[in-house]
Amino acid sequence: MPPVLALYAFAAWTAYVWGTRVSNIVRDDGSTVDLVLAAALAILGVAVAVTAWRGRPRWPLATLVAATVATWAVRTPLIVFDADHGAAFKAVHAALAVVSIALAALAWRARLALAPRASGDRRAGAANSVTRGGQLPRL
Repeated sequence: MPPVLALYAFAAWTAYVWGTRVSNIVRDDGSTVDLVLAAALAILGVAVAVTAWRGRPRWPLATLVAATVATWAVRTPLIVFDADHGAAFKAVHAALAVVSIALAALAWRARLALAPRASGDRRAGAANSVTRGGQLPRL
């Protein structure tokens, strides 16, 4: 998957999942805390898409990846071990968690491929570690 596509996929998935959650909370007159969390995640999804398009998805991506993992790490056990929910509901939410975290991981990895490489950047790779004259560059 091309790196920028991973960012867009993660952003779109997040905006869709949490935008749908916002709609459900409003329709069902849910809690304000749930609404704020869902809206924040949906907005971060849009922010990742916009900053990816501009070529600088640094803080929104880091924030959304961390929030995605943390949110699903808390929500998944609460849903799976809740006796009030049926097997289908639990399976759907477990799948949402797996896809969300997998896309977060892909997007996080993709940021490395999109990062600009300065000539003095240590991450530029070992292949460029020897300069003219056989001398190592200063670090």
